[in-house]
Amino acid sequence: MTEVFIRYNPYKVETQIMYDNEEISQESQLFKFKNERLQVWLDQLIDILIYELNETEFQVVFHGTLPDYDDVIEACEKYNQSKDINIQLAHIPAENNDDKISQLTQLVNDMQHGPFEELRSNAIKNNFEKALSSDFEIAVIATMSSGKSTLINSLLGKELMPSKQAACTATIASIKNVPGCNEFIGRCSDIEGNEIIPLQTLDSNLMKDFNNNEEVSHIEIEGTIPYISSNSMNLILVDTPGPNNSRNSAHKDHTYRVIKNESKPLVLYVLNSTQLSTDDDNNLLSTVAEQMKSGGKQSKDRFIFAVNKIDLFDPERETIEDTLKEVRDYLQDNGIINPNIFPVSAETAKLIRMEQNGDTLTRKQQQTLNAHDFFIEEPQMHLVKYAPLSNTKKRKLLSQIEHAQSENDTYAEALIHSGIPSIEEAINEYLDKYAETSKITAAVNSFKDVVEGKKIEQQLQEQMSSNEGLRKTINAQMKRIQEEISKGQNASAFKERINNKKYDIRSVTRRIEGKVHTKIDDFASLFNNEGSIEVSKANKIITKLKEDISSLQSDIKTDLEIIILATMQNDAEQLLEEYRNYVKDLIEVSGDSLQRDEFRIFAADIPDAETLVENLKYEETVADGKRWVKTSTWWNPLTWGSGYSVPKYATKTFVNVDRIAEEVINPAKQDLLDNINEAQAYLDNEVTKLKVFFNIEIHRLEELLLLKVNEMEELSNDSEVLNARIKEDREKRKWLHSFVERLEKILEI
Repeated sequence: MTEVFIRYNPYKVETQIMYDNEEISQESQLFKFKNERLQVWLDQLIDILIYELNETEFQVVFHGTLPDYDDVIEACEKYNQSKDINIQLAHIPAENNDDKISQLTQLVNDMQHGPFEELRSNAIKNNFEKALSSDFEIAVIATMSSGKSTLINSLLGKELMPSKQAACTATIASIKNVPGCNEFIGRCSDIEGNEIIPLQTLDSNLMKDFNNNEEVSHIEIEGTIPYISSNSMNLILVDTPGPNNSRNSAHKDHTYRVIKNESKPLVLYVLNSTQLSTDDDNNLLSTVAEQMKSGGKQSKDRFIFAVNKIDLFDPERETIEDTLKEVRDYLQDNGIINPNIFPVSAETAKLIRMEQNGDTLTRKQQQTLNAHDFFIEEPQMHLVKYAPLSNTKKRKLLSQIEHAQSENDTYAEALIHSGIPSIEEAINEYLDKYAETSKITAAVNSFKDVVEGKKIEQQLQEQMSSNEGLRKTINAQMKRIQEEISKGQNASAFKERINNKKYDIRSVTRRIEGKVHTKIDDFASLFNNEGSIEVSKANKIITKLKEDISSLQSDIKTDLEIIILATMQNDAEQLLEEYRNYVKDLIEVSGDSLQRDEFRIFAADIPDAETLVENLKYEETVADGKRWVKTSTWWNPLTWGSGYSVPKYATKTFVNVDRIAEEVINPAKQDLLDNINEAQAYLDNEVTKLKVFFNIEIHRLEELLLLKVNEMEELSNDSEVLNARIKEDREKRKWLHSFVERLEKILEI
């Protein structure tokens, strides 16, 4: 039986694959995936192994993290169960993420108190803190009367978000997890981001008042989200207005923006199990479908569909399996294939947790709580068995059920059967598998290049100390580099190339134009060949058109935002690559004694593209009569016009549909197309600003480059000076060697 060894490192996104202790060849179909995330190619793994090994029995030994191993188990079991195949599995565990975060934090603390001034810079410290303190958003989206607020309250174990039968969420409420906080506090801001209600302790009545206040656009809340193991993540739970229930377009834009976000935040989409046929979120679901089709398993895992109010079914008349099939068919009709569907009763979970926390319940709530044994006595209501969780997470929940039964704790047992803990475990698994590994890698990369540059510089000094010829050659090189920099000819030519660069997104926006034409034509087809129609039907068509066009506008706008930001970062990368080549050219002009890796000595201060674009933002302090407010002038979203006018047909018995096209559809279509053109103009302006900023940045980088060259010239000019520096830095060298070893270990498994 062939042994297939797979070692996957999610921090470096590197995979080693061996067949019977021999590395796979470049001809293997798996070779191209060696630097791809496991979840992108895992669904192809077993088919490729069967083909290349020409066997249906083999052993897979996986060396990696437990969440990744769970995915491998799932992939193998699917074949073992559905086909005549025998795949045996073994796991070599990787180091726990929590250990890496604590090690990394200690490492940076040591660096800030270490002997090298270059590693104590505020820029390094700020970049690291930014990477480690990055927020992770869980967006909760729902349609009308789905019980979204109840579900959020069940996650909090407290009745905080206002609930009522009609749709009530008209604001964005973000809840930032603050472990150990005994209460929820919050402040409110308007659509411009200005604080209008100061920080204060919150309860459900105050939240209801905030939600009904038309001036309130965003409620920022802090408190404990107790049942999600956020560990080192800064978790933010965002209650997002429904797709057709926003007070302003900015809220709808936010919903589309989080779905399309390249950082892949988690989306919890709440559906009403009793009213699927009336759901009005088809436009949004089609956008979800687009995102799920790209990016492999992670793009699927980030969308959790919670089918709420499952307790309203009568198990003697209908089955949960039938309901879940209806949900699956409904989502498939909207282009969503093989979704992660979790049946839940948020009300039951919320009330059990309120009871466990000692909160006072109303008589109606107490009656509902008293019926919790329904989830224990009725096997269909054991919702954990329907949850698409990994074996590890499902075993954990089943173990908790056994413990609750041994303690005769019916509340704890019913809570797990309610399905809400299954969703929390799915969130925990996503955080472990994707969010925390990415966070660790980003934190290491925030200062790795500077450390590597310092290490190479120290090595070069040692080499010069023992090689007189190398020392003299490098000294001559540094003098030639100084001469080239002082002439300024290379710098002038470089800046001219930068200023002449042209950027155009029209090839990309043609796809968006096609989307506009297709969608608008679909809207128009609703009443083709209708002639004149009754006013009631006309009003229904116009109402539907308004909503569809509004959704399309948010869809198009967020598409353009993503394209503009991606183009800016791509442009920034091109500018930085031009600068790297400029520095390489300077070094090459001086001779060939410096090796390729030693280029990093002079390039350690070059930022990455994201940092360059981020630093282009600047703030100016303005007075508003009460306090000083910092206003960002970098990102001004595209200016969208007031759009189309809606004709009034109420006084007419019949309406000619041509007038609907003339007064509603055609103006909306033109408005959308105009905004695509406006995006190009906006980008042109931002690229101009980027070039101006980059020319300033070049001046800073050249000063740092010249300082480094002057230092190297001084050291290489005199062997006594060099040896004195090496002797002086001997302890520093030991410290750096130990530091680099610890740093490299962080990204190992």
